[in-house]
Amino acid sequence: MSGIFGTNAVFITDLNLLIQIVSFVLFLGALVYKAKGKFKIHGSIMGLAVFLHFITFLVAMGPSFFDNFTFLTTETLQVGVQTLWVHALSGALSLALGFFLVLVWVPKAANIKGCFGRKRIMDVTALLWAISFVFGIATYLVFYV
Repeated sequence: MSGIFGTNAVFITDLNLLIQIVSFVLFLGALVYKAKGKFKIHGSIMGLAVFLHFITFLVAMGPSFFDNFTFLTTETLQVGVQTLWVHALSGALSLALGFFLVLVWVPKAANIKGCFGRKRIMDVTALLWAISFVFGIATYLVFYV
C-alpha cells in the first residue's frame, strides 16, 4: 500500500500526518478562543484535539514505535532516530498531560475556575505538544522524503 503524498510512507503514516496537522490546527484554534476568554469553547476544542491525538497514537504511532523499538534503541546515533526520540518523548508527555487536563475538566466543565489553577500544566502541555509536532514533521521528512 502506498502513501498519499508520493513519498516512501505507507498510507497509515500519511493519514496520521494529516490527522496530526488537523489536531495541531485545532490546538492553535483553541488557543485563539482562550485568548478571547471563551474558555468553554477552548476546552471543548482541546478535548477534541487530545482525542484525535490519542486515536492516532493507538492506531499509527504506538504500533510503529513498538514494532521498531529494537532499531530505535540500537541506532541512536542516526539523526532520524534522535529526532524520533524527541518527538516520542515530548508527544507521550503532552498526551498524558492532555489526558489529565481533559479528565479533570470534563466533570466540572460548567465551572472553569478550577482550570486557572492548572494554567502552568496547560502551558507545559502546549509547549510539549508544539515540540512534538515540529519533531514529528521532522521525523516524517527524515524517514520518508
